[in-house]
Amino acid sequence: MNITFLGQGYEPISNNSVGKYLIKFLADTDFHSFVGISAFASQAGVNGLSKHIAAAKKHLNIITIVTGVDQKGTSQEALEALLNLKIDAFVFYQPSYTIFHPKIYLFEGADKSELIIGSSNLTSQGLFTNVEASLLISIDNSVEADRKVVEQLKDYFKGIFDFTDPNLKKLSKKIIADLVKAKVVPTEAERKAAQDKAEKAERTETENIISKIFPKRALAKIPTEFRGIPKPKATDESETVEPIVVKSKPSKLLWTSGPLSQRDLNIPKGSNTNPTGSMLFKKGKTEGIDQRHYFRDEVFSALTWTKDINEDTAHLERATALFKIIIDGKDYGGFDLIITHNPLTDTRSYEQKNSMTSISWGAAKKIIAKEELIGKSANLYKNNKKGEFTLEIK
Repeated sequence: MNITFLGQGYEPISNNSVGKYLIKFLADTDFHSFVGISAFASQAGVNGLSKHIAAAKKHLNIITIVTGVDQKGTSQEALEALLNLKIDAFVFYQPSYTIFHPKIYLFEGADKSELIIGSSNLTSQGLFTNVEASLLISIDNSVEADRKVVEQLKDYFKGIFDFTDPNLKKLSKKIIADLVKAKVVPTEAERKAAQDKAEKAERTETENIISKIFPKRALAKIPTEFRGIPKPKATDESETVEPIVVKSKPSKLLWTSGPLSQRDLNIPKGSNTNPTGSMLFKKGKTEGIDQRHYFRDEVFSALTWTKDINEDTAHLERATALFKIIIDGKDYGGFDLIITHNPLTDTRSYEQKNSMTSISWGAAKKIIAKEELIGKSANLYKNNKKGEFTLEIK
């Protein structure tokens, strides 16, 4: 048995992050099974591992991930990402003041096993940038004392490893919907909104005091695939996003809008105009299209569309695409934005030939909701890479 300390986040470069070892072990063909147990999971953390898990399916006979959902630490999107991995994914929850809090990653092979136990959750920060401490236990399966460590682990968490614990449930769309409906699991937007509100209040009250006591530290980096939704560096709406000058443009123009309105830009002023956070893809200046079908069936047809899991909106289809946003010739970076389509053909909107497809501005709102953009037009381009688009406003 060999025990290695894995520290991360305390220094700017963390060579022994848990995320790095998970990627390494998932690629090791000497292992035949992987079980991950985490108190919390994030969409970015799961999606970051997705391609490594997909590749590992060639040699891993068992891939199991169990996550907790206490304290709203795991989002709806994280659970959906786990479900999309098409592995044995489970959620553990016990309605109590105590919480499910282990972080265990076990890889087993015929001759060796690797066990990581520590403080790293299945989140991008937990795997790479948070200040975390874990132990990597390298096990020789031919040594009885080594094997006993794994046996003790499996014996203690027997109900989890054999799936008999009544508080352990196989992940499904219904389970996710029930957890969201019960307010146990929030959406990523709800988590971010709560976090931003708390952080903004804290900055207002304590920033001057804290900055005199605790200096800022250099942070470890998160690999690209674990960064989740690309967004501007600014963390507060009062901060500005620094654009760069665009050097090249995508080749295929798909759509040109009409003059952008206050509603389109999510800056309504009138008492009868409500902020929706989204913009309908209307016909605009693009001739010869049926706005009810064009965007879903042609522009965004190659995206991965899923039905909404909420009962009230289960008829809606949603997909996510990466949009590079360019405003007056300046590139503001990429944003993962949600597109929603209503496929129903017996509604009043459909019969009146209204648009049935919209885009939610999400994190891009801070650069979209600008008075100076009212009356300008938006051009939508298809980029060369699948699932990526450019939205140019000028």
